[in-house]
Amino acid sequence: MAVTIKKKAGVKRKAGVKRKMGMKAGQYQLKSGPVSVRFERADQGLLRIVEARAASGDRSLGGQIKHYVRLATIAEDNPDLPMSMIQGILEAQAELRAGLAEPYQWGVIPNA
Repeated sequence: MAVTIKKKAGVKRKAGVKRKMGMKAGQYQLKSGPVSVRFERADQGLLRIVEARAASGDRSLGGQIKHYVRLATIAEDNPDLPMSMIQGILEAQAELRAGLAEPYQWGVIPNA
């Protein structure tokens, strides 16, 4: 996940007007690009945990961080959902994209 700020084309300033520090809303757009993440010495334990989880989940360190950011964003947007439900929904969406979905038949009990 990467974010770069780029000035939008077509934004003009009046001649002789000095540019103020800071950004005005609508004047800049976000563009993807690399983002560096630094872990301080105090965070080395957290880094080791993230590296271990990345290895167990067959992800790169950057992929694991992106996964955690996605989970955190969804959890903040839906505070009433438990994390297990969020992970289940994401897993179901991945299965749907992979073509593993089957239509649900209401009132039909499969052979047990």
